[in-house]
Amino acid sequence: MNTVFSKSLLLCFCAWAPLNAASEIDVFKTDRNVSNTAIKEIDKTTGSCEVDSVPALLTLEAFIERVLCHDPQVRHAWADAKLQAAMVGVRQSAYLPRLNGSSGITSGYNEMTYEKEGEYSRHGHQHQLENRLDLSWVLFDFGRREAALQNARQLLVAANANQDRRLQETFLMAANLYYEALALQGRQIATTKITALAAENLKAAEAKYAAGVAALSDRLQAQTAYSQARLNEIRSSGALRNTQGLIALRMGLQPQTSLELAGNLSRRPDIQFNNGVDDLLHQARRDHPSLIAAKAKVNAAKAAIGESQAAGRPTVSFIATFSEVKTNQPMEYNGDLRVRDNSVGLQLNIPFFEGFERTYHKRGAQAQLEARESELADVEQRISSELWTNFQTLTIETRSLERTAEWVEQSNQALRVVQGRYNSGVGNMIELLSSLSAYAAAEQQHIDALSNWQLARLRLASNLGSLGFWTL
Repeated sequence: MNTVFSKSLLLCFCAWAPLNAASEIDVFKTDRNVSNTAIKEIDKTTGSCEVDSVPALLTLEAFIERVLCHDPQVRHAWADAKLQAAMVGVRQSAYLPRLNGSSGITSGYNEMTYEKEGEYSRHGHQHQLENRLDLSWVLFDFGRREAALQNARQLLVAANANQDRRLQETFLMAANLYYEALALQGRQIATTKITALAAENLKAAEAKYAAGVAALSDRLQAQTAYSQARLNEIRSSGALRNTQGLIALRMGLQPQTSLELAGNLSRRPDIQFNNGVDDLLHQARRDHPSLIAAKAKVNAAKAAIGESQAAGRPTVSFIATFSEVKTNQPMEYNGDLRVRDNSVGLQLNIPFFEGFERTYHKRGAQAQLEARESELADVEQRISSELWTNFQTLTIETRSLERTAEWVEQSNQALRVVQGRYNSGVGNMIELLSSLSAYAAAEQQHIDALSNWQLARLRLASNLGSLGFWTL
């Protein structure tokens, strides 16, 4: 019997091994449904995150590629999409038959005793081996599997859209950080220049004081202005080092890594947002990944309602059973026995009563649909509000760029004139310091306008759902 059982186990294993190996194959090609379009459009790679060493001059594009590769939330969103793709495969598998095999052995000792007729008593060991194969295949279920599959597919659309949203949010965060560093570089250059001008003023004031043609107050005021300029220079340098450390960390490097950023803040011609705000709103409603995800979740909730309704309807299945039972026992029990049972048929399942469970499933599915519709309306309102705000901000900052550029030029010319007047003995220190302060404010406002303009462009592109290298 042990030999027979061993053979049965070996046969079952031989049948199970190739089926188990086949189960590791993506039969339904669900991985193809995981979106990588956003990755290719943004970083223009093949989807891999293999990057070279950090270049001597770090460009914005290279920085964003590295951030996308190292950001854990991007990987998390990709894993969520793959998870939902696997759920689509689970729903598709419901259309295929189920085949289960079993093999078992039992051993026992039977004893039958007659108290008055002892000669009829008997006893002996009994061994039984059973091999069984069951097949079941749902043929018709009134659309339950179709609704479940539609639900999974819509949730996959939402997961892919959320992955795209996460990529664009990371893209925007990286661009903001890079532009912030460029703005701080500009501020450091400006503060260094202003410190040099303050040093020139201090030198002129000291010379005039030493010659006896200027008061001590002029020299003290010039010293104060120079100290303030040096303080601003130190603070701007520290802020730049801090931002450079954050850039290094986002790329998976040590914060003290020496980095040199390529490029500078400058206005670039923009042709992406020349359409009216109504056209931009229409584009956002069509392309924004958050809206795509919200709409897909609404469709998934509708499919869930259909699934809950179909769950209360009959199902028709094809079933088949193949079994063999071998029993080894003494002749007192009629000797060895072998029974084979082969059957096929159709099975009808009708759920008559389930304790009102189905009723509450329907109510829950309907409530979920209402919640998803509310989320869609909220997302649409939020995106429309953000788009309008960023559109107006871009318009304002575009106009501000021209004015601040004029302000810098005018204040610089005024400062040079006042410096000449002071050096020639006509002007006074208050007028000189006022001109220097006006020039410093103009430089700061122009750098802020450049930074705000760049960020407004990117935020508007993000609101449209079309953020990528083409917007840099």
